[in-house]
Amino acid sequence: MKFKFSKSAALVFGALAFAAIGCGGGHDHHHHHDDPDEPEEDTVLIDLQVIDGYLKDAMVFIDLNRNFEWDTSEPRGYADSYGMTHLSVWKDDLRSRGDTPLQVIARSSSGASNYIYGEKDTTERDMVMSRNIFVNRDMNDGVWYIISPFSTLTDIELSGTGDFDDFYAYRSRLAELAADAGASEKTVYDSDDYNTNIRNEDDLKTEVAGEVLARKGKLPATFAELKERMNALSSASQDYDLSDCRELTAEIVSKAQEDMKDNDKYSGKELIDTIKNTLNK
Repeated sequence: MKFKFSKSAALVFGALAFAAIGCGGGHDHHHHHDDPDEPEEDTVLIDLQVIDGYLKDAMVFIDLNRNFEWDTSEPRGYADSYGMTHLSVWKDDLRSRGDTPLQVIARSSSGASNYIYGEKDTTERDMVMSRNIFVNRDMNDGVWYIISPFSTLTDIELSGTGDFDDFYAYRSRLAELAADAGASEKTVYDSDDYNTNIRNEDDLKTEVAGEVLARKGKLPATFAELKERMNALSSASQDYDLSDCRELTAEIVSKAQEDMKDNDKYSGKELIDTIKNTLNK
């Protein structure tokens, strides 16, 4: 399977991202106009990638009014086999919300295709994931954000706090929660696609940790459950115990790396089998 993004490209985008969009966040996609006489675009392009593996056909929308439901006036799309969908937001809609980040929500149904390092698996349960995204209201370029189990837990934990709307605080907590689950902070610090290189330890750790969180039922199953968890009075002080996920992630990664040593053709299929076998013990 040919992957859409190379790791080196992702790292370059990551280094430029914050400077490019002013208020921080995903990767700059350079859709700007170089001709000063050309009229300014009145929309901002947002590329969104859903990763628990790449979740094909996941429904992704920008919840402009934050009611945890898709309304016909809100941008919506369906993820391709790379987990990607491309949405456009009117600048007037962005500016009317001031500096408040946008809430992106993705829903994937049980049995959906889940591509892990090029191999197809199926999801075992309904899942809803979310992410706060920070978009410069005046930019003409697009940005790229990853919606993941880690961003979903970050949204739930920080909802109702000042950190929820602060780019630096949100990004920092996202990295910390990912590390608590056994992922590599390097691959979730900004928005890098970590489902690219099965032999890269950072990518492998993060991919496996996300799979463990999803398969262990740590994510909401419905929009209503996401809303309930984000609006819970206790969410501001919630402290996830992810030690079990971290231990499972370490066990799976260790087994996969051992199997890779003498197998030049080790693939996502073997990793999927290792994940399932470990979780079903």
